[in-house]
Amino acid sequence: MTASLPNDCPLCQRIHRLREGSDPALIHEFPHSYWLVGEHQFFHGYTLLLHKAHVRELHDLSPEVSQAFYNELMIASRAVVAVCSPWKMNYSSFGNQVPHLHWHLMPRYADEPDRLRPPWDFSSQFAAHLTLPEEAAALASRLRAAL
Repeated sequence: MTASLPNDCPLCQRIHRLREGSDPALIHEFPHSYWLVGEHQFFHGYTLLLHKAHVRELHDLSPEVSQAFYNELMIASRAVVAVCSPWKMNYSSFGNQVPHLHWHLMPRYADEPDRLRPPWDFSSQFAAHLTLPEEAAALASRLRAAL
């Protein structure tokens, strides 16, 4: 799939960079999405699944592509669980800030003091846990091996 991507969408810009070369955060390219290590690791094992096409809403996908995209999400999720052994997995796909279909996969752990709070309650702390390129590459390798 090599559809043209809008220049003003940050996720489309990221997809352009993924297509141009190596990105240490890239875990796997699926038929309909790219799976990446998240830009922070406040929740160890946080990853993103970006739809390859610039699509705003899930209901804009054909039933076949929607099912395939969901299957890719489940494959990624199972790998995160296998590698990180979380207490719970949180999934988020809002698109209010970046209207391009993507999923946040956030593993949650039993030893978190506030594990019952939504992950976005901690967003002010994400910047203190930015993922370094070598950390992204190491986690990507472990997750890729679990596919």
